[in-house]
Amino acid sequence: MLAGISSVTKLPAHAAPSDCPELYVLAVPGTWADGENPGLLSAVTSGLGPETTVQFVGYDATAFPWEKAIYGRSKAQAVANTTGLAVSMLRRCPGTKIALTGYSQGADAAGDVASEIGTGRAAIAPTQVAGVVLLSDPRRSRHDNVVGPALTGEGSGGPRLDGMGWLLPRSFSLCAPEDLYCNVPQGYYVTRIAGYLAETSDPTPSQIGQYQSEAEAIFNNMITDGDPAAVVREVGDARVREEINLFKQFLQSGAHANYATFQVDTDLTAVDWAHTYLAALA
Repeated sequence: MLAGISSVTKLPAHAAPSDCPELYVLAVPGTWADGENPGLLSAVTSGLGPETTVQFVGYDATAFPWEKAIYGRSKAQAVANTTGLAVSMLRRCPGTKIALTGYSQGADAAGDVASEIGTGRAAIAPTQVAGVVLLSDPRRSRHDNVVGPALTGEGSGGPRLDGMGWLLPRSFSLCAPEDLYCNVPQGYYVTRIAGYLAETSDPTPSQIGQYQSEAEAIFNNMITDGDPAAVVREVGDARVREEINLFKQFLQSGAHANYATFQVDTDLTAVDWAHTYLAALA
């Protein structure tokens, strides 16, 4: 009996609970979705296996001033909540690996969390993250690992200034070529400015460098395309009306919502690929 007591007392005080998962998937739904109705992320995260725990991240998930929170504030809340849940899990279960996924505004937030971790700006080490998969990321960069057809544009909010850092090799982005949220052509300046204004609608002090970089990129691209007069033309009434019509056509096309049917290779849709990737991480 004394030997048994001795063996118990030698257990480390910080031993992880027996119910710790191998993989903790934090899934951030898109605008107007939530944990009870996570949209396509339900299919992405269902049936990932007994060693995996899935947590849908709750946040306002709104975009306009007349809703709960404007886009910038809503996304900042999603970033904070995602980080908080990850830190809490790792404190309780230090051996658990984190995976991040998100769609649309949720991909925007999950991607920002991944960028902070991958570039050493978070309390979480890059080695604690098993993988990242983002669908329709408004801050997709041409340097990201894209699954599916080649893309010519970038996200409507502009690429992340520091990228994914150490997490780049295990971070993947899925974007339909016709989806203007994640693939805005360089010449769509009105749409890019609208995306910039959404991202900066409730500025985060730590993101000031990012905001400045995107503003400079938009202006410099305009100058490159012509002379200073071209800048005026690109934001003039005629061009605004033209891009509003193009954006309406995009919304009516359903390209932003077709990830359950959008084929990224011969056998897999974007949702299937994301699910398969996450399932293999545990």
